[in-house]
Amino acid sequence: MKPALEGRAEAGRRGEALVAARLEADGYLIEARNWRCATGELDIVASMGALLVIVEVRTVTTTFLDTPTRTVNRGKQGRLSRAADAYLRVRGGVAPEHIRFDVAGVHLVPDAETIEYIEDAFVPDHAF
Repeated sequence: MKPALEGRAEAGRRGEALVAARLEADGYLIEARNWRCATGELDIVASMGALLVIVEVRTVTTTFLDTPTRTVNRGKQGRLSRAADAYLRVRGGVAPEHIRFDVAGVHLVPDAETIEYIEDAFVPDHAF
């Protein structure tokens, strides 16, 4: 039997892969996955034209938590915002005209893989 953390990490990677594939199918370019800095991690950074999308992916393997997207609280939103700031500094080049923060909830339960995708899930505390 796999240790719980290993199974959780594996499920997280699977959920992120599903969301990245969906974004690519919708025409987005995946710029980064699991981008880390001192202030946090960005699960997926995607772009389409002048739009930059920061996607937080929440994956669950149980039916107990029916809305994993609700787990992105104000504290997590602040960390994502600060990490996005750091990403933009490292990315360089022309700043995108628009930045959007999306949240994807992935359910990996027996016989089903579903994605609940929320565009513009939250507005960061500061302007970019």
